[in-house]
Amino acid sequence: MLLPRILSAIVMAVLFICAVFVLEESHFIVAMAGVVLLAGWEWARLSGVRSQIGRIGFSVLIGVVCFWVFNFNLQKASLYISPLLWGLALYWVVRYPAPLLWRHVVSRLLFGVFVLLTTWTALVVLKQSDDFVVWVLLLMGLIWGADTGAYFAGRAFGKRKLAKFVSPGKSWEGVIGGLVLTQVGVVIFAILSGFTLTQWSILTVIALLTSSVSVLGDLTESLFKRHEKLKDSSHLIPGHGGVMDRVDSLTAAAPIYVLLLSLAGWL
Repeated sequence: MLLPRILSAIVMAVLFICAVFVLEESHFIVAMAGVVLLAGWEWARLSGVRSQIGRIGFSVLIGVVCFWVFNFNLQKASLYISPLLWGLALYWVVRYPAPLLWRHVVSRLLFGVFVLLTTWTALVVLKQSDDFVVWVLLLMGLIWGADTGAYFAGRAFGKRKLAKFVSPGKSWEGVIGGLVLTQVGVVIFAILSGFTLTQWSILTVIALLTSSVSVLGDLTESLFKRHEKLKDSSHLIPGHGGVMDRVDSLTAAAPIYVLLLSLAGWL
């Protein structure tokens, strides 16, 4: 099992490097749409859709919505939905296992349409930036930093459960460790970029919110998987589960991050 996991990790790393450094804008947009369509197929499974036709149909619906938004140039406008989406997700996670609206299949599907749409539009808006490489690497650094810091801090100091009914392995100490690590990265980034104190302060807030909401993306998928009694979103990636298992944090972090960069006037 270790060999497929390592090979899958290498392939994913190569694909990520190609997407960031090689693909032109049109090709990047199509490639990210492909990722979102696969995630949509898995989301239907997490939402309780049993038939393959239903899951494929939901994935096609995601594609149609993305095309419609892109055709009418509504990418940036769609990002304003994100705070409402993840505010709702936070309420669901905090109240779990209370019998709330998200338990209905249609509710989860509708939520998934907006989550995957805003994930895709965030990446499209980011790609259209002159500083795409810098901003996307910072985004991934914030997500990976929050995850890595949380892992090690949680193992060393974790005592207070973050959401024991949703993801018993996560702790408040781990979350704090992840946020601290990302802020260390922000300091280094700001110094290397020659940021002013004001720019540094703005970036600190953006990083704090992005890192925090990335944890919520992970918890939300865990909530859905727990409800459906699933270990992974699928088995598309050998040794790593499914696409959603790899991008759950990104689905929350990317739209909020890009919206904040846009509001700051950096996109």
